[in-house]
Amino acid sequence: MISCPNCGANPRFDIASQKMLCPFCGTYSEPTDERYAGAEGADQQEVNGDYAGQSDMMQVKIYTCSQCGAELMSTDSDATAFCSYCGTHQILQERLDVKQRPDHIIPFKITKDQCKQIYGRRMKKMIFAPKALRDPGYIDEFRGIYMPYWFYNFSQKGIITVSGTKEHRSGNYRIVDYYNLSAEADNYYTGISHDASSSFEDNISESLAPYDTHDAIPFRTAYLSGFYADIPDTDPGVYERESALIAAEDAFDEFMNMPGFSGYDTSSTGEDGKITRTHTKLLSARSAMFPVWFLSYRNKDRVAYAAINAQTGKMMADVPVDNRKYLLMTAVVTLIIWALLEMFNISSLREIVMTVMMVALGGGLLYGMVLDKLNCDTQNREWERNINGPAAQQEEPAEPQPANGKKKKKKSAATRHEKKSGIGLAGILIMYAVLVVGSAIAIFLEFSPAILIVPVVMAVYCQLSLSSLGYKRGVLSNWFLMGSMELSCIVWLINPYKDPVYYVCCLLMTLCVVWCFFDVLYYYNQLMTRPLPQFNKQGGDDRA
Repeated sequence: MISCPNCGANPRFDIASQKMLCPFCGTYSEPTDERYAGAEGADQQEVNGDYAGQSDMMQVKIYTCSQCGAELMSTDSDATAFCSYCGTHQILQERLDVKQRPDHIIPFKITKDQCKQIYGRRMKKMIFAPKALRDPGYIDEFRGIYMPYWFYNFSQKGIITVSGTKEHRSGNYRIVDYYNLSAEADNYYTGISHDASSSFEDNISESLAPYDTHDAIPFRTAYLSGFYADIPDTDPGVYERESALIAAEDAFDEFMNMPGFSGYDTSSTGEDGKITRTHTKLLSARSAMFPVWFLSYRNKDRVAYAAINAQTGKMMADVPVDNRKYLLMTAVVTLIIWALLEMFNISSLREIVMTVMMVALGGGLLYGMVLDKLNCDTQNREWERNINGPAAQQEEPAEPQPANGKKKKKKSAATRHEKKSGIGLAGILIMYAVLVVGSAIAIFLEFSPAILIVPVVMAVYCQLSLSSLGYKRGVLSNWFLMGSMELSCIVWLINPYKDPVYYVCCLLMTLCVVWCFFDVLYYYNQLMTRPLPQFNKQGGDDRA
């Protein structure tokens, strides 16, 4: 453990000054001070068969959560009181261990106060977020964690040769000309990075990227003082091909943008072809620590994360919706709608039913759009496949484990599944307009019963989104909404003389719309939170 050169206490890395600061005597010193390096190598005691004094090893304390199995390491002697991954507030188990020293580190640039300001600005826009997410005591639990990364360096030397085609027509003939395009390459790519922790979700690291690896400096243990670090347990080979493809595609794009090379069809060159044809070769895979401010919010058996890139200030956050706030807003919107009906002096009960039915139609279509978006996001996000239950999880074959028994990092959902997208706001507006105009035309042409088709179309559209991922909740409310709209259509067509019938129809449609959105709110909160993690750590891979 490092000690203050002046008083012997444990100094901390001060982000604002980028120096070591002793909290007891106030002494500032450089993290590269040779006295710290001497302290690192002074302790030669054997721990688990390794020696902390070895130049490529460092002595650390490992904190293990008894509930989820997550492990964090630190050079400090302070015991941690909660787990960042599952949100458990308890003293974590600790042990002394020796770990491989990373090659590089990017020190924290964003202070904790700046981190809280970034988070606060984001939360101001989240009007439906739970109150706890704005609580100062909760926000103060942001923890500085160094996340392990591999960053790769590649070279590209040689003649790049690519097959391209150009197509044109001559009379009734389609003529395809084949070309060989070539240019000489002498490129270097440095700092293509991927996180090296199976505890750190790929989607989080992708959201925080990129880090500027030009700020990476040789690792010194002093930079860890006052912070925690996740344990690397992913082999560098896991992301080697993906990193090589990033370099190859960049070179390939630059190659095709060269004068005289544009306009050729090179779609036959696949991913492996791009790597081989650009002569992309790995020079080195270096281990590094990148800074992250990390916060977890636990609600029963679900957990939400907020993370901030402590170099650039880029943020990601899982923000669920508070049901009570949503219900209050729904009541306010309902009152506004009824006030507008009164304002426009819609006195006929028949007109009121039709107006509420149009509002319900808009709400139902919006419900379908949200379901469609949730459908797409669920398929694009790796951690939420358990919405469908065990059957969905069994669709993917289990990945073979490496021979050394270490946990292999899963590829992100983006690499395993093609990104999907919904129809969007424009699509829902077009669908709504088509249904409304179609209903108006049917009424004008005296085919009024044709409006009975409209609720069915809406319900089928919503059901498609529900069925595509096997959602069970929401099916009942969807068809109840269709039934209430069908009943309202029939009442509108029959035009009875009993006023309560009209009011009952309006009330049923309003309640069914609210019911639908409470169901979709459930899935939204499922998507914005994650199952409690369960890690099967083996102490990390000391080669990482």
